[in-house]
Amino acid sequence: MKRLLGYGLLGVLAFVLFLLVLAPATLVTDRLAERLPGFSAQTVEGLATEGSARGVQWRGVRIERLTWNWQALTLPTGWLEFRLYAEDPESQLTVSGNIAVDPGRRLRGHDLMGQLPIARLAALAGPSRLPLQGVVKFNLQELILNAAGRPYRADGVIYLLNARTTLGQPLSLGDFTVHLTPATPEGIQGTIKDNDGPLALEGALNLSPDGRYHFTGQAAVRDASNPALLQALNLLGPPGGDGRWALNFSGILPW
Repeated sequence: MKRLLGYGLLGVLAFVLFLLVLAPATLVTDRLAERLPGFSAQTVEGLATEGSARGVQWRGVRIERLTWNWQALTLPTGWLEFRLYAEDPESQLTVSGNIAVDPGRRLRGHDLMGQLPIARLAALAGPSRLPLQGVVKFNLQELILNAAGRPYRADGVIYLLNARTTLGQPLSLGDFTVHLTPATPEGIQGTIKDNDGPLALEGALNLSPDGRYHFTGQAAVRDASNPALLQALNLLGPPGGDGRWALNFSGILPW
């Protein structure tokens, strides 16, 4: 009897998997629309396990083409994983990597690579507007978001290229490199360093799973004949005796 019950359950599971394999790709986009308010796609093609969508929109960010392939071998680990590729030539956005979700609604990405404008990344993060322009390039071996959608673990490198402010007179800041590693016992820690641009910057970041962050560092103007940047930094108060401004910021992520 137990053997028959086991065979029956196996048959039901096989039938469900068979249905999922044949399900249309709209099953994926419909689930995304339920979880991500404002998500939409103009056209959807293929199957739930291997499909594509064009004209994707979410939070004002447009993706011309999004494709995915189900990674069936990861299912026994408890994660539902897909290989994704997204591109939008107009905004120079490209993203590729593996994205997975578990029953606890955690989101895990690994081998994530790509680039997108800073303004697009800020729009995806939340409604607040970041007074900064430039391009973000990233190479992340791992990124995990908790059920609330906040970063829980990260390991990799992020590059901020051609960064410039958009408050008042536009100011060029330069290029920066951010190294992210897992913190102990939990959370994310990171270091940031400039790449010999107009703004000399170095610091350390700590991000906890509840969204609280703390950044400490120091900044300086690399070229003393840059009065606009000097004036902007003077808004932080007078510099120290070494001509550098001490930075100490804490807060909570806006999402």
